[in-house]
Amino acid sequence: MFRSALPLACAGLALLATPALAEPSRDLGITVAPLGAYVLKGDAEAGRTVGYSAGLGWAYRKPGAVLEVGGHLASSRHLTEVTPMSVRVVPLGDTRVRPFLGVGASLLVPHSRPQPAAPDALGSRVLQVGFELCGGVGLELGENLFLSAEARYQNFSARGNPFSGQRQSLRSTFLGLGMRL
Repeated sequence: MFRSALPLACAGLALLATPALAEPSRDLGITVAPLGAYVLKGDAEAGRTVGYSAGLGWAYRKPGAVLEVGGHLASSRHLTEVTPMSVRVVPLGDTRVRPFLGVGASLLVPHSRPQPAAPDALGSRVLQVGFELCGGVGLELGENLFLSAEARYQNFSARGNPFSGQRQSLRSTFLGLGMRL
């Protein structure tokens, strides 16, 4: 009995003494997109607002994963829009060229109020809630740098109720440089 207990005790001590396998490193990518353009379109009466924008984006994923969590903040002279969290599908995983598709919830804050004589698509609310569909591609330039191109479609309520039938759409594109932290 003592002979069989000694090898079992040694095996147990060996298991306790071995270091635990480290969890794979996580990946946070930050993108600065100084080149952006948008078109905000309301109903036929409100018209549309067009402009240039700059943005800051982020994406968090595990290496090898096909899902990531991301978001962005973009601002222009007329408006600021933010998607705090979107879920993105990255079908090719860890490749040099990484396309993605995503969906998330968005917020829109207009900076200027429309004039009664010339209404625009910014609407009458201070904070507008909506959803976002996004797609883009990242191109790895090195171990920690990448180029990013992204297009977004966002749909916001023009009234207080986020499910209101009176909607406005925001279409935007961004080109930026990113870095992995």
